[in-house]
Amino acid sequence: MNRMTKKCAKEEICEDMIIKILDFLPTKSLIKFKCVSKCWEKYIADCRCRRWNQKPYLVGFFCQHSEIQRELRFFSLSQSVIDGTFDESLDNLFHSNAHLVAASNGFLLCNVKKVHYYVYNPATSQLLVLPKTQICMEDDEYNPPPIGFICKVDNPDNKDIISFTIVRYAIPAKPLQFALQLAVTIESFSSETNVWTANKIILDVPIRLFPCTLTKSPSASVIDGVFCWYDDSLQITVYDSIHKSFWDLKLPEDMERGIGCGYLGSSAGGLYFALNIIFKGTVFVWYLASNIRNRDAVWVKKYVGNVRSTVLQCPEDFGVEGYPHIELNNMVIHPTVPHIFYLGFQRNIISYDF
Repeated sequence: MNRMTKKCAKEEICEDMIIKILDFLPTKSLIKFKCVSKCWEKYIADCRCRRWNQKPYLVGFFCQHSEIQRELRFFSLSQSVIDGTFDESLDNLFHSNAHLVAASNGFLLCNVKKVHYYVYNPATSQLLVLPKTQICMEDDEYNPPPIGFICKVDNPDNKDIISFTIVRYAIPAKPLQFALQLAVTIESFSSETNVWTANKIILDVPIRLFPCTLTKSPSASVIDGVFCWYDDSLQITVYDSIHKSFWDLKLPEDMERGIGCGYLGSSAGGLYFALNIIFKGTVFVWYLASNIRNRDAVWVKKYVGNVRSTVLQCPEDFGVEGYPHIELNNMVIHPTVPHIFYLGFQRNIISYDF
């Protein structure tokens, strides 16, 4: 190897090392170091483009079986057939004590042992471990604390510039759970400050706080900084992260009475509530017509569909042939098309256009 070749090899190794080091730095530090030299400016531009760049095939949603925490499946909506396959690297993120909590704009929020959270970008296999929470909210596997997660791309031209917020609140321990609460403790995390903060909010009107089970809404629907949860008491609890206020939002008055399973979700900037009448297999969908910050909710019924009769017309096509009972277990609304829902039957998922 001649002298010039050795020099080029040395420069190439140094460049690789610099890029690897820069890859570990946060965005704010990278912006400062752009002024070091033109080479560093190029390296940083490469790092930032590679860091949060979403791949086009990642159009779909994730689901995790409640009894098999290691089983995380990605369902692609960019293909005519829903695909349950995904990168095996996800398996390394999950162990016996970890599970998927929420997802927002392609980013996943997971937790380990109830107090340790991390944000994962499946498109780039990047993992961000968050500091330990200040408050240990006691729960069990089937009674997690209500939590909300919203991730935003602050600059559409540069997907590295993102921010996310996590909000959760404590449910009083039994037997105080069914008593009227005069205050609620909100714990939130901001990616901009990288710290958890806890605030006690005195309520204008006392309310009862109930858990959000996994069969209801596992995480909050977030619209314009307002977090909404549907809980077991047939009410919606709301937290306005901008004005720091907390209240309960009433459900539609014309709800069908009977044994039903509810779901709260957001689509195209609107809030939707769906109710499945279990023994009938009929799903009703309402739309919140009033402003999200208006405490007097105005609901408008949008869709009604008998999902069970549709499935029973051709059960083999839906993968439920031979099942003695066809029960709808879960509902997820399309993020941009409100009349499309993804429904879980047994361990199968179908799309339904109302």
